[in-house]
Amino acid sequence: MSKLKILFLGILFSQVCIGQDFNLNKGEIQIKDYYSEITFEYVKNKIIVPVEIEGKSYRFILDTGAPNIISKELFLTIKNDSLTTIPIRDINQKEEDLMVVSIPKLILGDVTFNNSASLVYDLKRNKIIDCFQIDGFIGSNMLRNSIVQIQLKNKLLTITDNKKKLQLNKKKSSKLKLLGLQSSPFIWINILGNGKAKEQVLIDTGMEGFYDMSSKNYKIFSNKDIIKFIDSSKGSTASGLFGFNTINNQYRSLIPKMKIAKSTFTNFVTTTTHDKFSKIGSDILEYGNITIDYINKRFYFEPFQKEKIDLKEKLLGFKLAFIDDKIVIGFVWDKKLKDILEFGDEIIEVNHININEADLCDLAIKKNIFQNSEKFKILVRKKNGEIIELNVKKEYFPESIYLQNN
Repeated sequence: MSKLKILFLGILFSQVCIGQDFNLNKGEIQIKDYYSEITFEYVKNKIIVPVEIEGKSYRFILDTGAPNIISKELFLTIKNDSLTTIPIRDINQKEEDLMVVSIPKLILGDVTFNNSASLVYDLKRNKIIDCFQIDGFIGSNMLRNSIVQIQLKNKLLTITDNKKKLQLNKKKSSKLKLLGLQSSPFIWINILGNGKAKEQVLIDTGMEGFYDMSSKNYKIFSNKDIIKFIDSSKGSTASGLFGFNTINNQYRSLIPKMKIAKSTFTNFVTTTTHDKFSKIGSDILEYGNITIDYINKRFYFEPFQKEKIDLKEKLLGFKLAFIDDKIVIGFVWDKKLKDILEFGDEIIEVNHININEADLCDLAIKKNIFQNSEKFKILVRKKNGEIIELNVKKEYFPESIYLQNN
């Protein structure tokens, strides 16, 4: 899993908080005993599927951690019934009123969804989201009466209401619980170190990455000696629905072992977030097929390999962010770099690639300038205008970090 994100995309619709008791679990499926296979695009860890509305094809991201969302442009194009306007609070506790509409007919594959509730949001407000050229998001409130299987190797999404039409192994599954007013899918996983604990996590296919740990759970696990503290940093990378996050302290730690639906993952380094709960993201698809059975409340993970999955990887000593159309330093982890770099320092060149002259969308979703090498020469513009040159490289942590908890 040697993927280093150039920036945190900030697609955090899974973290919206509905400001009143308005239930988004509305709408129904037109037929029974259905089965449909849909080929999807996989762009920067996002599952993009074609949907049909009023005879025209649109591009939607499949995001199980989110409610249905359509763009402002699509809202103005199609027929829809306005249901209400509700206050929405994002991950950074910023609040705005968003319209909720009912989409009379949306077709995914061969399956027709009638009268699904959807938020309306101006997707062009987020320049990174705009790079994906999408028209909306398919969320769990629309999928709640279906069984959804995702096969990344085949770029295949299967949706059905009959589990007998899928080859599922209950031994490779765990119980699923649907929570909230948008039927968010949660499962329990096991975290094991010198101690052990269970944690309830959101299955969030819209999240880039394998696993994010909430700050609240980090405190519990670290106090019980379940995870291994590595380092901390003050900064920010998280963009919410309505703006950028404030600067805060976050922590990196090693999870010696993690069990997800009977499969064991080892040596995973996680960074805390200020989310209310921890999440499993789309990177899990690199290691096996997943099935979210909303109907029968089961989650299946069928790994590609039988043995334990080792997630040990080389990492850079900093994390990037995208602020005011610039790629900047979000967090500095490496102690050797903390006297040199700080939050907000601008990256202007990487291995002789001028960032300012490069296309934003190429950098954000097409290319990964930190992926195809382990050593980098970077130019950084400090906040005072000074430009410095640094040689940095991806490295494993000292072996003692891994051995202490294994």
